[in-house]
Amino acid sequence: MKQKELKVDILIVGGSLGGCAAAIAAISLGKKVVMTEETDWIGGQLTSQAVPPDEHRWIESFGCTRRYRRFRNLVRDYYKRYYPLNPTAVANPHLNPGQGNVSRLCHEPKVALAVLYQMMAYAETRGDLQIHLDRKPISVETKADQIEAVTFIQTVNGETETVAADFVLDATEIGDLLSLGRVEYASGAESQAETGEPHAVPGESQPDNVQGLTWCLAMGYNPEGSHVIDELEGYQKWRDYVPDLLSSLAGKDVKLDLQRPDHLNSQNANALSTRGEPK
Repeated sequence: MKQKELKVDILIVGGSLGGCAAAIAAISLGKKVVMTEETDWIGGQLTSQAVPPDEHRWIESFGCTRRYRRFRNLVRDYYKRYYPLNPTAVANPHLNPGQGNVSRLCHEPKVALAVLYQMMAYAETRGDLQIHLDRKPISVETKADQIEAVTFIQTVNGETETVAADFVLDATEIGDLLSLGRVEYASGAESQAETGEPHAVPGESQPDNVQGLTWCLAMGYNPEGSHVIDELEGYQKWRDYVPDLLSSLAGKDVKLDLQRPDHLNSQNANALSTRGEPK
C-alpha cells in the first residue's frame, strides 16, 4: 500500500454538515484545509442522511447566520434555475420545494450536495481546500494532549494517507477520533452526581442509554405496477412492537400509511407544475 503525506493548517475529519460549515469558516480566515469523508458524499444530514434542515419557526425572518442564509437561498435558486417550476413557484421567495411540514426548506439530498460544492468551489480551485472522499481514519499521532496527524485508509483502493495539521477537528458523526486518540469521553446519560445538573440521571450514570438512531430513505410515488416484496423474517414481531416508553411518542415503532396525502395531489401539483418539459 502506498503512503501519502500532507501538511495543512487545519484537518477536518468528517464531511458532515458541521464539517462543511467548519471548512467554509476556516478557508474564509485564509487557512489551508483538508476535509476528509468516509463515504463519497459530503453534507451529512442534508445529503447522505436524507434529512431536511431542522429549523425553528422564525427561520425566514431571523435567527440565522449569514452563511446558512446563503445556503438556503442557493437551494431555492437551484430549483428556480434548473427545475421547470411554474411562475408562482419561481416568484415565491420562501419556496419550499418538497412542500413538507418538517422543514420550511424540504429539498432533495442531491440538491444540497450540489449547493455545498458550489459554496466551496472557489476555495478548491485556489487550492485552499482539498476534499478527500472515501477516507476512513485508522490511527492518530499525538503529542501530549494534542492530535498532530491522522492516517486514513482509502476504502476504494486500500492505500493509506497521513495528514498532519496544526489543528485537527473531529466532525465525524460518532466521534471516530475519540477512541483512536484515546481521548477521555463519556457516553450515554451522565448522572447528577457527576455533573450537578438537575435534569441529569438520578443515581448512577447510564453509559448505554443513548439516543436512538434513525434510518432515513428517499421515496418516490410510482402508480405503475406492484413493488411488494416478500415478507421479511421478524416482520410480524416488529410491525406490532410497542416500546416501553414514558413519552407522548410511545406507540408502534413501525407505521406505514400508503394512502397518498391530498396535498401531494393538489398543493404540490399546483405549486410545482411545469412550464413544459425541458428539451
